[in-house]
Amino acid sequence: MRFGKFIREAFFTLLIGAAVMTAYNVYLQKDMPSGMAPELRAMPVNGAEVDLYKLSEEKPVLLYFWASWCRVCHWVSPAVSDLSEEYQVVTVALVSGNNEKVARYLNAKGLHFPVINDPEGSISRAWNVSVTPSIFIIRNGEIKSITTGYTSKAGMLARLWMNQ
Repeated sequence: MRFGKFIREAFFTLLIGAAVMTAYNVYLQKDMPSGMAPELRAMPVNGAEVDLYKLSEEKPVLLYFWASWCRVCHWVSPAVSDLSEEYQVVTVALVSGNNEKVARYLNAKGLHFPVINDPEGSISRAWNVSVTPSIFIIRNGEIKSITTGYTSKAGMLARLWMNQ
């Protein structure tokens, strides 16, 4: 009988925690764009020019705002790097140093995704990104999904699949 009560209380606690985290993430995303994505055309630190609208015409694009100083990004970035092998991924390094510093960071961490450096935060401000990591799924130039904070590879994959 006690075990059943424990299970009910644990479930209720998890449910309340999930509701609080969801409400917090909705609050963090309140000023972020919706509908058509702001224009993003730039030269990555490690690749050819990126035009977000053109990329998103054929397939969804995972747009990942991260920072070298972001602790949660240390867990999310390897999953984004893995996804970049099969899916269209564009990333924006928020106030993480000059191009050389960002390139050294990518090399040291073994990350293999295109990175647009945003040393002054101007791209992030245009997108109203105030929290890292922030992940957008873009399809046909339209924002289909926004996630802030930790998310798993499976969560990102599901969002990409839903927008194929």
